Amino acid sequence: MKIKGFFSPRITLIALIIIIAILGLVDYLTGYELGFFMFYFIPIAIGALTLRTRYAYLLSVLSAIAWGLSDWYASHPYSHLMYYVWNIAGHFISFFIIAYAISQIHSLLIEERKISKDLQEALDQVKTLSGLLPICAWCKRIRNDEGYWQQIEEYVKTHSNVQFSHGLCKDCAAKMKEDEAHPITSKSGGTINDRDTTNQHPISP
Repeated sequence: MKIKGFFSPRITLIALIIIIAILGLVDYLTGYELGFFMFYFIPIAIGALTLRTRYAYLLSVLSAIAWGLSDWYASHPYSHLMYYVWNIAGHFISFFIIAYAISQIHSLLIEERKISKDLQEALDQVKTLSGLLPICAWCKRIRNDEGYWQQIEEYVKTHSNVQFSHGLCKDCAAKMKEDEAHPITSKSGGTINDRDTTNQHPISP
């Protein structure tokens, strides 16, 4: 992902190539004694920020060629051709490192922004419970903000992303078996279980 420019990638690439050509021409006209080496970094940096990385590498190669041609036709005296080739290779490596470094730094910044955005979206979706919750000591219902009593599962699901899965712990399972084995006999002759007595004590808001 790259920064969107005002022009299309093709027009941007052509414009940067023209800038490199102009720099090579200026470098030639001013002679080999006055160097414009650092100015080639500008189109390479722009290409690394607005175009794909391979285009930044292409601009690095073109910059090295432009400098090499300007230096050659400026009649820079070399005692051996090897020194000329060495300078071109050194310039190319410098241009390549600039293109690679800026492309990597920009990619890391884009990735960091994406991660920060995803994290912020995740945090916005998280609902948390805080403060004091009025809870009934008998039926364990919770009084909500509107003053009505809700089951604890319903209240927690409303204020968070928690999903409940019901089951029985060992103590409650043992108590249920005991209640079923020893039902309580009512005055009318029927039987009721201890676990049903909670329905006989409604909690009013």
